[in-house]
Amino acid sequence: MAIDYVGEGARAAKLQRLLGTRLSSMLLRHWRNRSVRISSELKERLQRDYPVKLLPGREPRFKNFADRVDYLTIKDYADPRLREAMRTCGAGTFLYCSGGRVPAAVFEEGFRILHIHPGVVPHVKGSDGLLWSMLAREKPGASCFYMDAGIDTGNLIATAEYAMPRWPGLNAAPDVLYEALIHCYDPHLRASLLVDVLKGPGRNGDGDLASLPASTQVHGGGHYYTMHRLLRDRALSRLCR
Repeated sequence: MAIDYVGEGARAAKLQRLLGTRLSSMLLRHWRNRSVRISSELKERLQRDYPVKLLPGREPRFKNFADRVDYLTIKDYADPRLREAMRTCGAGTFLYCSGGRVPAAVFEEGFRILHIHPGVVPHVKGSDGLLWSMLAREKPGASCFYMDAGIDTGNLIATAEYAMPRWPGLNAAPDVLYEALIHCYDPHLRASLLVDVLKGPGRNGDGDLASLPASTQVHGGGHYYTMHRLLRDRALSRLCR
């Protein structure tokens, strides 16, 4: 099931009143994709070592990778249509790779939700995990766990850390480089960990992902919030030396 988040705010609400949910979501999706402005050279530089090249600004063609794709357009994660679709789609385990806080009501349904987080928990929880990992642990990382109602506190399945990236002489404005990392670098790290989990020991022969070996996270660690612009720019500059 591919979920499209329409978004909130005055513009989204006005469009929905004028055009309805379906048309307004298509227009909002178009604007969202056009807002991703990353040069071809920058995309290529950040993804040079990866066989699959991501193309931010283009909608993924999910049907190329799955026999069945159900599309759902919702207002936000609290939209009751989300839980209804999850109850009736025939799956019991879901993959969550977005940001934001999932309402506690979703977890009351008994769903199993796999999350690939940009940072090794419990050390790096919260927002901007990629950059905080680079500063706090001096290497990017990722974690796979079953989500719960807490902030990155679910039962832990696997973690991985990677070599610190360097792109000497890379000339990109901080805002552009930040977007490029989010769209063209971090997804490769998280996808690599997910592939390892799917192929690793403990995978049931029937394809069930609801009971992978997992352990309770230890208490403590770091809770991080959206990185301040000045600190973010300083962290990004280190990657280009």
